[in-house]
Amino acid sequence: MHTNGEDDRQRAVWDGNRSVLLLLTTMFLLWFIFHMGIPLLYKSVAHGIHIIVALIFALTCAWNMFHTPSHGKGYRKAHRVSGWCAMMAGTVTLFTGVTILVQFADVLPRANKIVFCITGTLQIILQLTGLYMIRILRKPSLHRKTMTVMFYTSLLMPAVNRFPDMIGWEHAGSAWTFGTMPLGAVLAFFAILFQEMALHAESKQAGNSDAGSSEDA
Repeated sequence: MHTNGEDDRQRAVWDGNRSVLLLLTTMFLLWFIFHMGIPLLYKSVAHGIHIIVALIFALTCAWNMFHTPSHGKGYRKAHRVSGWCAMMAGTVTLFTGVTILVQFADVLPRANKIVFCITGTLQIILQLTGLYMIRILRKPSLHRKTMTVMFYTSLLMPAVNRFPDMIGWEHAGSAWTFGTMPLGAVLAFFAILFQEMALHAESKQAGNSDAGSSEDA
């Protein structure tokens, strides 16, 4: 259910949920995809699909975190479309990633493969949980938090996991590899905290305590 106040006014494209954390992590993701992915684009069919769809996955997730349905009718429609695109892209990314791990099992260190399997499993669990929260329970707040956790763990952490390779650091070791998941949890915590603070300020400014929970699926 939507109110007739702030929720019905269309925001400008640049007037989204501005967050330095979201900006930096999105830029890092794009750097990872282009720096590590493009050279492997033609290595195999699975690589090609994985890299292209991973880019779509990253951009749609970042967009849906920048503009939420409460920003206007147009954004509510765009959120549904980009949300379903992200769900499908995430699923394809996961399965092509598993295919690559199987086909090129001898290339990656064992620790990296374990972390990739963990983040992939977590990703599909969080995708299904987020879908359940918004389509079945109709709980936008829980859906938003679930998708935020997915972005900062399952989507971002594989890139952080490969950071030593991106800068030519050959002696990072397994400590770095297994340390990426706690880092993702910390980033997700602060991202959710900042989101709730922004929603509270937005709600207070609009004089409507339900502004943050009136988003549609």
